[in-house]
Amino acid sequence: MMKQALILVFFTSLATSAGAQETIFSILKRQTRQADEFYTEKNYTAALMIYSKLYDKDSTSTVWPLKIARCAYFSKDYKKAIRAYSRINSYDLSSEDLYYLAESLMSADLYKKAISCYQLCLKRSPADQLVAQKIWRLNNMMYLYEDSLHYAVRSIALNTPSGEFGAVPFRRGIVFVSNRKQIKIVEHIDAAVKRPFYSAYYAAYYLDSSSNTLPRYRKPMLFAKSLFSGFHAGPMSFYDHGRKVVFVSSGETTSLTNERTLQLFFAEGHDNHWKKTGTFPFNSNDYSITDPSMSDDGITLYFSSDMPGGKGGKDIYRCYLKNGAWSTPENLGETINTAFDEVAPHFHNNRTLYFSSSGHPGLGGLDIFKATLADGKASDVENVGYPINSASDDFGINLDSLDAHGYFSSNRKNGGFDDDLYEVDIDLQTYPLKLHGTIRYKEFSLANSSDPKPFARARYYLVDNVRDIVVQEAVTSDEGKFSLVIPYFSKYRLRVIGPNNEEHVVSLEIPKHRRDQTNHEIVIVKDAFK
Repeated sequence: MMKQALILVFFTSLATSAGAQETIFSILKRQTRQADEFYTEKNYTAALMIYSKLYDKDSTSTVWPLKIARCAYFSKDYKKAIRAYSRINSYDLSSEDLYYLAESLMSADLYKKAISCYQLCLKRSPADQLVAQKIWRLNNMMYLYEDSLHYAVRSIALNTPSGEFGAVPFRRGIVFVSNRKQIKIVEHIDAAVKRPFYSAYYAAYYLDSSSNTLPRYRKPMLFAKSLFSGFHAGPMSFYDHGRKVVFVSSGETTSLTNERTLQLFFAEGHDNHWKKTGTFPFNSNDYSITDPSMSDDGITLYFSSDMPGGKGGKDIYRCYLKNGAWSTPENLGETINTAFDEVAPHFHNNRTLYFSSSGHPGLGGLDIFKATLADGKASDVENVGYPINSASDDFGINLDSLDAHGYFSSNRKNGGFDDDLYEVDIDLQTYPLKLHGTIRYKEFSLANSSDPKPFARARYYLVDNVRDIVVQEAVTSDEGKFSLVIPYFSKYRLRVIGPNNEEHVVSLEIPKHRRDQTNHEIVIVKDAFK
C-alpha cells in the first residue's frame, strides 16, 4: 500500500508540474502576442514594457533585444535603444536597424560611433545619398557652430516635468500645449504613454524692471477649452491679426480600429470667446494632419501629415483657399520632404519656410531647417545650426517679423517626450564691436543755420555707465574722425572735451542685434547760453 501510495503521489506531482509548465508557456505566449499587438498599433511604450519583462525572464534570448531596441528607438529612449542594440552583433542587424542605431547614437551625442555605424549602412547601400550626406555633416560639424554667438537660447519658466511644446505669440503672451496634470475629479489618460491628454494654455507675459529686461510669464490658464474634443489639443496658428485660428484636435469620430487621428479645425474669437467655424475638408480617420501654419490673410496653409502618397513618414503639404474652398493638399516635394519625418512648418514673412526634419542631415533627432520659397519652389535646405539645434529633438520654431526673437521646443534636457519651451534671440551683437565716424559741432544760435563743423583735436572718453569706469580714450583727427572699440555689452556714454576744455556728454545706445556698421556722425550743439 505504501509503495502504491508513493507511486500515486509521484505521478500526481508530475501531472501538476506539467500543468504548471503549460501555464507558464501560455502566459509567455499571451504576453508576446499582446506586446506584438501594441507594437503593430505603434503603442511602443506599452510594448517596450512587456518586451523588457520577457527579456528579464530569458536574458539569453536573441529575440527580445531587437524588439526592445526598436521600441526604445520609436519611444525616443535612445540610450536604452543603444544598450539593446549593443547585445546584438552589428553585422547581424538589418540595414534598417543599423540606421536606427546610428540615429540613436547621434541623439546620444556619440558622433564618432554614429559615423562608424552610418559607414556600415553605406557599405551595404553605396547609393544611399542620405546616409552619405549624414556622414559628411558629422565630419563637418564645425559649420553648424559658426554663427552660435549670434543666438541666445534660454528655457522658459513655464516648463514642467510634463511635456510643453508649440508656443506661438498671442496678444501679450503665448499659447502652447502641455500634458501637465490638472486638478479635476476625473482625469483622462492617454493609454499609449500613461499621461494626461494635451491641453492648450495661455500665459501672459510682463516685464519686471526690478530684475532684468527679459519677460516673465504669469500662471498659465486653459485656453479656449470648448474648442477641443476632450482628447488631445495640438498646435495652432493665429491669423487675421489674431482674430482667427486654425488648430489641431483629436478627431471627433474614430477609425474602424477605434483610433482617433489628429485633425484641423477653424475658429474665430470675439470678446475673448472662441467659436468653432469649420473643419478642414481633408481631415481623415485614416491619417493625421497637424502642425498648421497659416498666412495672416488666411489664404495659404502649411501643415504636416502622414497621408498616403507622401515621400515617407510625415511630410509637409500646402493648400490655398480659392473661392471659399481649400485646394487639394500639395506635397512640397523631395527638396523639403524625405523618407523620414518633416514636421512643424512655420511660413515666415511670406518667403521663408522653417520646419523640422529627422531626414535631412543635422546634429541628431529632429533638427530645425529653413528654405526660401519663391514661385512655389523651395531653395536648398539650410540647417539653422547650434544652439537652436542640438543632438536631441528641436522643432516648432516661431519667429517674429524682425527675425530677432522667437520660440521653439526641444527635449534636450530630459529626452523622450518631455519637451520644453525655449526662447531665442537671434543675430545678437558680438564683441568687441568697432565703431568709427566723425564728431562735429554746431554753435547754438537762432540766427546760425550753418552746417556742423568737424570737432578737431577733441579728447573723447568711452565711459561704462554701469561700472562707472573709462574703458577707452583718444583724440579726434583734424577732420574730427574718431574710432571706438566697444569691449562688451553695457550702457555707455561718450565724454567729449574740446580744445577750450568745454565738456560735452553723448549717450551711446549699442543695438542688441547686429546691424551693418557704417560711418557714424555725432553732432554736438554748443549752447551759447550755457
